[in-house]
Amino acid sequence: MVKNFEKCPGCGSEIQFVRPGKPGFIPLDVYEKRLKEGKEILCQRCFKLKHYGMLTGEIDEEEISKFLKNFIDRFDNILYVIDILDFEGTYRAEIDEIIGRKNVIYVINKFDILPRSISGVQLKKWLLERIPNATKENVFMTSTKNGFGISKLQEYLTKLKGDMLVIGVTNVGKSSLLRMITNSKAIVSPYPGTTIGVIRHRLGNLRIYDTPGIMVNDRVIDLFDPKCQATVLSKGEISRKTFKPYPNEVIFISGLCKLRAELKGDHNLRPIFQIYAPEKVTFHKTKSTEFITNFSKYFGKELYPPCGKFDVSKLSFKIVDFEIDEEHELSIPGLCWINVKRGPVKFKIEIPQNVTVQSRPSLIKPKRKVKKH
Repeated sequence: MVKNFEKCPGCGSEIQFVRPGKPGFIPLDVYEKRLKEGKEILCQRCFKLKHYGMLTGEIDEEEISKFLKNFIDRFDNILYVIDILDFEGTYRAEIDEIIGRKNVIYVINKFDILPRSISGVQLKKWLLERIPNATKENVFMTSTKNGFGISKLQEYLTKLKGDMLVIGVTNVGKSSLLRMITNSKAIVSPYPGTTIGVIRHRLGNLRIYDTPGIMVNDRVIDLFDPKCQATVLSKGEISRKTFKPYPNEVIFISGLCKLRAELKGDHNLRPIFQIYAPEKVTFHKTKSTEFITNFSKYFGKELYPPCGKFDVSKLSFKIVDFEIDEEHELSIPGLCWINVKRGPVKFKIEIPQNVTVQSRPSLIKPKRKVKKH
């Protein structure tokens, strides 16, 4: 029997053996071995931070909200990294409300993956309408893939002093971004008085604290294991497919989302819309009752993700209805967005219960119709 659990010197969390991925966790056999050998005992997350420079595990929304509310005043600056391909899933209004009174820098990552028809000016205008605390001066569009916008962001940050906290939902590219804008060696360091392990960087007179990714529960991608998530997002590319379905056809987007669509008002015409998703996400249109009923048989093949076997019986599903015109898009966090070309379109979507589907102003504007004289 292990006695006298201690606190992790890396993050200050109490050592625990039952919640992997959470602060303080260490496998019991590893703990006992290191205790017997008289070696330093770090929780699993801090051990990987110190020895491998790996930021593992996630902070859930409750944990990061508590952290921000209690320690926000200790930071002069906040760097909030957002994935533009999954804006609704990675921009959290509740977090922005907490940090908004500080000097917030919004970094909109993965800009290069957007369709070329979307200009930087157009995107910034769209962002300023969506983020209450955003201004023309504090929004930076970047790409860690080709270096777009990095030098401009770096130049801005070198003028700052004090401490800066870096936050973002999982898979937004925080670590890659920081590797590009700083040349300092990562240092494992708990921020004083907190239980959250961080990686510390330095850029000029600015001390940068990178927190683990915030784990949320309303995105499709989060329903898969980390290995599958990494595989789905590995190429960092986006695919686009145009659909013009009949009312009796079902469109699968991955294996966990299926939708039906019809044009409102005119049953002689079919709706036209485009779906944008990470390149490895599959689209499959069918009217086969057998396929629709036994769809889990096709996981990892025609329907991807899931990446392989997946127990779909553990999920509860809901059906949501949306009517989307050509001035709006449908966003399914952690999966895709849908841009209407001929509408309004009445969508009926079957999706896991926890996923919050949203309508938003169109990022890809409809082409203006030329008036005939």
